Amino acid sequence: MVHKVYVDSRAAKEGNASDFVWAPDRPLSIGRSRAYIDAVHMPVTWGTVTPYNRYVYVAEELLLLTVLATANKMYLRETSGGVVTDRIVTIPAAVYDGPTLATALATAMTAGTSVYTATYSTLAGTLGQISIAATGITSWTILSRATLLHDGVFNGSTLAKSALGDASDVLGSVQADVTGSTTGVVSLGHGLGYRRVELSVGAYTFDTMAAELTTALNTGTSLGTYPTTKNTTTGRLTVTNTSSPLKFHFYPSAYLDANPYSFQGFTGPFSASDNVTGFTGSSILSGNAITAASHVNMMAHHTIFINSTLGTHNDSLGPVGQSTIARKVVIDQPAGGFIHDFHSLGFDYIQLEKQSITSMRFRVTDWRGNPVEMSEWSLSIVFVPEDQF
Repeated sequence: MVHKVYVDSRAAKEGNASDFVWAPDRPLSIGRSRAYIDAVHMPVTWGTVTPYNRYVYVAEELLLLTVLATANKMYLRETSGGVVTDRIVTIPAAVYDGPTLATALATAMTAGTSVYTATYSTLAGTLGQISIAATGITSWTILSRATLLHDGVFNGSTLAKSALGDASDVLGSVQADVTGSTTGVVSLGHGLGYRRVELSVGAYTFDTMAAELTTALNTGTSLGTYPTTKNTTTGRLTVTNTSSPLKFHFYPSAYLDANPYSFQGFTGPFSASDNVTGFTGSSILSGNAITAASHVNMMAHHTIFINSTLGTHNDSLGPVGQSTIARKVVIDQPAGGFIHDFHSLGFDYIQLEKQSITSMRFRVTDWRGNPVEMSEWSLSIVFVPEDQF
C-alpha cells in the first residue's frame, strides 16, 4: 500500500491551479485508513479585489420627488362590497414636486368606478405628505415593499422579489403599508437610484484603494463627486458627497445577506467589497460623509480551504455547510510571499475505506466556497492504515 503521495497542480490531468484533477499513472490501492494532508506549499498571488469581492452597493437620493422608469409601480389593493381586487398602478416617470406628484397619483390610481383625489401638504422637516381620498370603493391599500417581499405573490402571480419596480422609496412605503378608507396619507421620501459599483480586480495599497473607490463611485453617479480621504492613523477611509440635503447609502454585505431583496434590481450572491474597503456593518450606512467602521484590508483572504474528493465527505463541515473541505490554510504571509503549512494535527484527517484511487480533485476556495485564483501549488498526503491506531 502507498503511504505517501505528492501532488502538484502543474502535474494536473485537467483544470487549473484553483480547481484541478490529479491522477496517478497507476491506481493507488488503499486499505481502510486515515488520510492526512501533511504539507501545503502555495504562493500568495491573489490580489486585494477579486471577482468575488469587487462590488460596492450604493443608493443615491434623487432630486425632489423623482420617479424612475425602473421604480414607478404602485401595488394597489382595493376592497369594494367585500370583494378584494389587486392591480398594479404605473406612475409616469418624471421629476415631481409635491402638487404635481399628487395630481399624477390621483390620475394613475383612478380606474373604472374607483375615483381618487389627492392633495399635497407641507410638513416641517420632511418632503411633505399627500392625502388621498377615494370614492366608489370601501377601502384601499398601497402595499409596502416589505409586504410584497413577505407575500411573494400579487394578484395571483409570483413576484420577482429583486425586481419589483416599486415606487416605495418615494411613497414612504418601504416598510409599512399605506391604507385608507375614505382618506389615507402618503408620507413622501426621496426616490433612490440603486447602483452596483464595480472595483477593478487587482492588488491595491491604502492609497490606491482610496483612489480606486473614488473613481468607481464617480462613474455614473447622479449626485456630485465622491472624494475619498485617508486616515493613516486609523487605517480607515472616509467617503464624502457634498450634495446635501441629498444623501448616499452604502449597503454592506452583512446587511445584504440578511435582506437579500432590499437592494432593488440586484440579487445575491452580492460579492461585496466591504471586507477590503472597511465599510462593514449589519445596517445601511447613510449620510453625506461616511467613515469606514474597519481598517482597510489589502488581503482578500485570511484563510482559504482545500476541498477534495477524498473520503465520504462526512469528516468536515464548512462555514456555509461545505462537506468537501480537507484542510484549512492560514494566510500568514503577505502578497508575494510563500506559505509553507505543516500544521496537520492528529485529529485532522479524512477517513478512507478500502478502495482503489484513480484520481483526486482539489479545489481552493474562500469561506463562502468561491474559487480562489491560484498560481501553481503543491501538497502531500499521508495514508496511515487504520490498524496502526
